[in-house]
Amino acid sequence: MALFNYTTKEITLKIVYYGPGFSGKTTNLQYLHSVLPSDARGKLISMATEGDRTIFFDFLPVDVGKISEFNIRFQLYTVPGQVRYNATRRLVLKGADAVVFVADSQTSMKEQNIESLINMRENLEANNIPLDIPKVFQYNKRDIENIMSIEELNNDLNKEGAPYFEAVATEGKGVEKTFMQIARDALEYIKKRHNVDIKIPETSFISSGRIPKAVAKEKAERPVATEKPVEVVEELKRVAVEEPRRPEPVRPAPAQPVEEVVSFPKAAQPQQAPPQVVAPDLSEIVGAINGLKESLSELNRSLKGIQINQSKSIEALNELKDLFSELKKQKRGFRLFR
Repeated sequence: MALFNYTTKEITLKIVYYGPGFSGKTTNLQYLHSVLPSDARGKLISMATEGDRTIFFDFLPVDVGKISEFNIRFQLYTVPGQVRYNATRRLVLKGADAVVFVADSQTSMKEQNIESLINMRENLEANNIPLDIPKVFQYNKRDIENIMSIEELNNDLNKEGAPYFEAVATEGKGVEKTFMQIARDALEYIKKRHNVDIKIPETSFISSGRIPKAVAKEKAERPVATEKPVEVVEELKRVAVEEPRRPEPVRPAPAQPVEEVVSFPKAAQPQQAPPQVVAPDLSEIVGAINGLKESLSELNRSLKGIQINQSKSIEALNELKDLFSELKKQKRGFRLFR
């Protein structure tokens, strides 16, 4: 759900990259982070899960400049591809304004693509997100052998006729086009839904369709996931408030950091020092805390519902107890009469 901050005159939109494991979701964000101008991108935060080189989530705020009286910011996330992290998928998808589904074009990945798409729709419904939110399909890994045709991929995944792009994310092919399309669609969607006057200026790279290359493209290192995940909400709280460590004086900071990699601490080793985290700016902290408050409020509502159901069950049991007692009395009276 789009966040309107009338104090700072900002509209924040959340775009989630969804898809099966190793389909290229993280690679998309890493490439965008490497080519976006430094004044238009924030830190790329990665949190690794066991057995998946991504990720609890990737977080990439993108500032596209002033549109009408508002500054537009995109928050880009990816979800973990493995099925066992479905609770994390659902949490990251909460409040999404648009979705990019990154499909693996390999023939052997057909079933995983379909399974992930079905799971995405289930989690949209679980989060009360309309199924008609903007979607863009990206058919990745078009440079390898044994891949499905575009027609077959569309028949399996894109029956509603959403925009789609072929891609080789490791080389950046199709990555920018995918992002430009979903960004434009997301802005158009909130314009209609919230009746907001949004006009994308021609000077914006969203309008031009090409990201200005302020710096040479850098090949981002992929995080190595060797740590076990911890509970999602607690990790969100820790990342939002943890104070960053000071860099060691013998290690000069790089001129253009590509990403910050954060690994979960092992549950079996609580004494291990926490990982190094780069603190997000104030608006990112506020956004994370607000998301946490919504999750806690939803949990409280669920607990209240459980308590109400328990009370009703106790009342019903008491009524049954009284009924059985009455039946016993009637039965004794019947014997006396005989």
